[in-house]
Amino acid sequence: MNENLNQQDGVLMKNTVAAGAQEETQEIDLLLLFNALRRHILVIAASALLFALIAGIVCQFFLTPLYESTTSIYLVSTDSSLIGDMSSLLNVSKSIAPDYVDIIKSRSILEHMIESMQLEYRYEELYENVEVVNPTDTHIIKITVTDPDPVLARDIANNLATYAVDQLSIIMDVSVPNIYDTAIAAEKPSFPSLTKTVVIAFVLGAVLAAGVIIFIAVMDTTVKTAEDIEQRCGMVTLTKVYYEGGKKRKGYGYGYGYGYGYGSKSASEVKAKNAKKSDGGERK
Repeated sequence: MNENLNQQDGVLMKNTVAAGAQEETQEIDLLLLFNALRRHILVIAASALLFALIAGIVCQFFLTPLYESTTSIYLVSTDSSLIGDMSSLLNVSKSIAPDYVDIIKSRSILEHMIESMQLEYRYEELYENVEVVNPTDTHIIKITVTDPDPVLARDIANNLATYAVDQLSIIMDVSVPNIYDTAIAAEKPSFPSLTKTVVIAFVLGAVLAAGVIIFIAVMDTTVKTAEDIEQRCGMVTLTKVYYEGGKKRKGYGYGYGYGYGYGSKSASEVKAKNAKKSDGGERK
């Protein structure tokens, strides 16, 4: 019984040591990744700035700016013969709001706009550039038109709203809804947003550079420190030998040989000096 307990204790001790070693290895790995990022902080900053610069140039010179104009329609009808009280009026307007949205973007209405305004659009193109929404818990329809020309976007939105309310009254057999907010020409483009694009590109460049650096650091399996030897080979280092690479400079050392001492001379001068010393010694 005691032997079984001892064996179990040994297993527990081994598991505990293994868990501690795993946690230590994980901490060291995270520290190595942090140090790798810190050493290459200039590379990360340069990459982020480069991405931001490229994004700014592309937005400024290569992308066509788009402008948005929005007009709003109030759906509540005042036809007392159709609805008795105001609460019922609001409920009915809210329930039929999706029908208004579909009718405004119908083929017949959009094709009429193309013909009447002589637009250089096909139905599919104008359909993509017109957005009709009913904000939640409201009796309002918002018509937004996007176009490279802010004036044309305004004119399409206003004409579409005017024609749509007339058709809605005919198709749905209700009184004409009210246009309470007409569209105006936008002064600034809605796309692309230079500030937003540059910020996103800056963050993206920094993240990509950091990801590449982390990937290289993780894939690097070379041994660099004594701790690496101990973790991977299970061997304890007894001493360290430091190597200073590079070409040795003149004027340092203790003067042994030539080319390494203080005031070192060329090889011919050293040989001549040694010859003189040997001649003086023989004469003596």
